[in-house]
Amino acid sequence: PPATVDTRCFELRNNATAVQNFKDDEEIRRVYYSEMEELVKAATGAERVFVFDHTVRDGAAGSKLNAKQGEAAAAVIRVHTDYSDESGPRRVQTLADSGGYTGVKLSEAETKDILSNDFCIVNVWRNIKPEPVQSKPLAVLEPSTLDRNDFLRYEMQFAERKGENFALRYNPDHRWYFFPRMEKDECLIFKTWESRKDRPRYCFHTAFEDLDQPAGAPPRSSIEVRTVAIMPKRTA
Repeated sequence: PPATVDTRCFELRNNATAVQNFKDDEEIRRVYYSEMEELVKAATGAERVFVFDHTVRDGAAGSKLNAKQGEAAAAVIRVHTDYSDESGPRRVQTLADSGGYTGVKLSEAETKDILSNDFCIVNVWRNIKPEPVQSKPLAVLEPSTLDRNDFLRYEMQFAERKGENFALRYNPDHRWYFFPRMEKDECLIFKTWESRKDRPRYCFHTAFEDLDQPAGAPPRSSIEVRTVAIMPKRTA
């Protein structure tokens, strides 16, 4: 069966966008955020979804992995899943304490409601060029091939907060997938952290150098948004 966010932590969906200029942060917040919130809601069955930040990446942007508003970052060629079991819930708390760099800020009541409920952090990745992706595509790991003993925890220091992430030891049993030549109307939706423990919880992912990349392939340009998806409250 096709991969879904719930069963395998990732899925591909067609989803056209009305955004005209992905270099315009204001247009992204005004137009794209609501599009992605509806997409993630449909993919996860969430009752409520909100985008808390985004990153535009450009293969010609050099080597910086994080960018200020209005700037582009480089592709991340490193296996990771964005959050650990400690930093997933803590990221929600920091959205109340200091807010997100794009202006999102939760109230303490909203934060308490989310943390007391089932929720997950879901990314959406899209090619933003008219031509298909031909260099540094994004690969995702089949979660059924994960061994918890291979998880490696590491910290990241930001100006306003400390993050924590999982990397991964190499394991020959790992099974990786990617969607070749992704078009602009295609979105790769993947779950980077999940509070519920009765289903796959982590989508390890990385950009990679494709050995079949054609000579002269244009640099990749993409956008990823990060969302919190809050599930309907469980009934007794």
